Amino acid sequence: MKKALIVLFAAFLGGFLILSLALPDRVFSPLENRNLAQAPAFSWERVFSGAFEADAETYVTDQFALRDGWMAMKAVCERLLGKKENNGVYLCGDTLIERVDEPEEDRLAANIRAVNKFSESADVPVYLTILPTAEEIWRDRLPKGAPGLDEAALIARVEAETDATFIDTLSALRDHADEPLFYRTDHHWTSLGAYYGAAALLNGMGLEAEPLSAYAPQTVSSDFYGTLYSKSGARFIEPDSIEIYAPEDGVTVIRVENGQETPGALYDYAQLEKKDKYAFFMGGNQPLAVIRTGHEGEKLLLVRDSYADSEVPFLLPRFSEIHMVDLRYWREGLADYIEAQGIDRVVISYSARNFITDTNLHFMN
Repeated sequence: MKKALIVLFAAFLGGFLILSLALPDRVFSPLENRNLAQAPAFSWERVFSGAFEADAETYVTDQFALRDGWMAMKAVCERLLGKKENNGVYLCGDTLIERVDEPEEDRLAANIRAVNKFSESADVPVYLTILPTAEEIWRDRLPKGAPGLDEAALIARVEAETDATFIDTLSALRDHADEPLFYRTDHHWTSLGAYYGAAALLNGMGLEAEPLSAYAPQTVSSDFYGTLYSKSGARFIEPDSIEIYAPEDGVTVIRVENGQETPGALYDYAQLEKKDKYAFFMGGNQPLAVIRTGHEGEKLLLVRDSYADSEVPFLLPRFSEIHMVDLRYWREGLADYIEAQGIDRVVISYSARNFITDTNLHFMN
């Protein structure tokens, strides 16, 4: 009996080894929405340093045969065992909430210094807002005793240490915590959450937001499975819907990359046919987008992460132009750009998770 089990186990492992070797390597995982590790380059130097072994382990993990199915099975098994977290994602009934870990002190301090240096040298008003994640706003939904970052304390610290004018978004979202502010399968906020964030941002700059009653929500997708659905393997969660509130009539969007301008869109409907449907907003990640709103007003430079893509439609009525810079792809500094474009205000807007981990804020200077 023992020999039979050993033979079966060896055959199982051998079969998957052969299958993994026979199948072509995948470059991109649509389900996980990320590039997968490729075969590492061999050199004796990398072997002795341990780099080759580490890369090889990542490669085998990413290219393992039927990876997506095993991830789903793992999530189901852990759910049956009563586990409330999988791969850094809390399973909260019909909602998935990403765990945000404590920051590295050096990285957090460096990012605050980068904001302060930019704020001190800028010739225009500079505002900073840190957006709380679902982990903070929906803390009552988390499993009892679940570890995670105290985002309220983090935001209070950033507010105390920044030289920029700080705008409180946390309070605005807390006031509406019983509403669907975040997607159930994704880490981003919904269009409703983005509205409350935009209203807080405008109020913090002394501007008035349009009332929520002025908008007529329209559902553009009912089958959105976001990043947390992919990361957690929780295939039992129902899909999200994506809604838009603000029309794009009269709005012109220009994408700028490598000095080349191409037409963009406030809403890119082609993205709704893909896995990463959140890229419907602004067409996804890009170094620079310039939005001409068709309204009178000042010019705003928005230094941002992807949360701003669904927020910017609510800012349109108060500005003539909105320039959106993503520092992950923008390497040219901002001082000359502000002067050349006649920018009147700068807003630095990051989610708490992105602010404590971002390594690109120094490119502002």
